Amino acid sequence: MKIEYGTQTIEFEVQRSSKSKNTYITVDRDNGVLVKAPEHISDTEIQSLVHSKAKWIITKLEEVGNEIDYGEILTGSRLFYLGKSYYVELIQENRQNIEVVFIHSKFKIYTPFEVSQMELSKAIDRFYRQKSEEKITKLVQKYSDTMRLYPEYVGFRKSKNRWASCSERNRLTFNPELMKLSSSLTEYTVIHELAHIAHKNHSKEFWKLVKKFISDYTKKEEKLREFEKKL
Repeated sequence: MKIEYGTQTIEFEVQRSSKSKNTYITVDRDNGVLVKAPEHISDTEIQSLVHSKAKWIITKLEEVGNEIDYGEILTGSRLFYLGKSYYVELIQENRQNIEVVFIHSKFKIYTPFEVSQMELSKAIDRFYRQKSEEKITKLVQKYSDTMRLYPEYVGFRKSKNRWASCSERNRLTFNPELMKLSSSLTEYTVIHELAHIAHKNHSKEFWKLVKKFISDYTKKEEKLREFEKKL
């Protein structure tokens, strides 16, 4: 779900539970904005609550963003993209904004003369998010039609420990860090999450469905785990 607050959009996930007596909002790096609520609370009531807390949420999101760390980004650093590690070149110019470009098998990052590591990290995050929205959205559309499984929503949120997730309401969330993986692993992740629309757990039926579209899914799982160690 999402709301508009001034010029900003706040995206959030809702978890309803029969055990919950109160509605509350959490904001962290892994889960983004999460609203936990009793089952009887309507979407309209939740949106109203989020809107009333919007200023606090935006402040917390900025604080969480400040925790992002790629290590020091300099000319000669390396960044992962599509499964490989590429050389970084910083180019300082008389400009106000940072532009991250991937061209001729290397990253060129155009920056103002004065730029902080935090600003560089945020610009790199924006690059991964833009690319993930472009590539993963197309993959979801492609495999939704092939598998005949359609998500209610497709969103993107950075996480330290999850490549993607599928909620009880069939809302898919993908980690923009997927752009660091090979195309085949990103494709597998999309198929994996779409399969969760039909099967919410990792049952035999779930893996049987995945195997119909990715015959070597066990190898893909192993490679995902291996790649996590490189990040």
